This record gives sequence, C-alpha cells and structure tokens, in this order.
Amino acid sequence: MSGDLVAIVEESETLNSAIISKVRLEILWSLSELGEDGATARQLRAALNLSDGVLYSNLKKLEDMGYLRSEKVSLEGKELELYAITSEGLSEWERVKNWLCKILGCGSDACGR
Repeated sequence: MSGDLVAIVEESETLNSAIISKVRLEILWSLSELGEDGATARQLRAALNLSDGVLYSNLKKLEDMGYLRSEKVSLEGKELELYAITSEGLSEWERVKNWLCKILGCGSDACGR
C-alpha cells in the first residue's frame, strides 16, 4: 500500500492543479461526454446547477488553459456561446480521472475505463 501511495503522490505532481476544483472537473467531465458537439453556457448552467458568475469564470479559465474552445452559434434566434473540449482538455481530463480512480481504489469498470 505505501508503494502505491508514493506512486500516486508522485503522479499528482504531473497533473495541472489548476483544474482540480469541483466545478472545473464537472465542466470537463460534462464536455468530455458530449464530444465535439459541446454545449452552450445555458445548457451547462442548467445541467450543473451553477450561477452565471461561477460558470463563466471557470469556462474562461479552462479556455485560457487551452482545454476548451468556444464559438458563437445562433439558437432560437439568439447568439450563444458554445463550448467544447479540446484534445488537450480531453487528454488532461483522462489523466486526472485516472489519477482520481487510483486514489479512490476504483476498479476499471467503476471509473469508466
């Protein structure tokens, strides 16, 4: 067990700690499930039950890190911002998810691998 603990701690040093927050993990998880289609901020706000301020500040940070991309789309006569995960974001999400599974001791089925 102690060898596993040391390996997990060492692995954590390679992760981007800026994404280790509940909101950012929820956003990355949600968008990783949606793939290239992405979601509007309105859809993410409703699905994750977040305030506009919390959502937009975290979307902006993830976009600045290169983990999300955004584009303007017209929907129901309104111009909205659509967010999708980038390949870098997906890669980082997979790394973090695998690391969390090691900490939690999940089997591969429980972690969706």
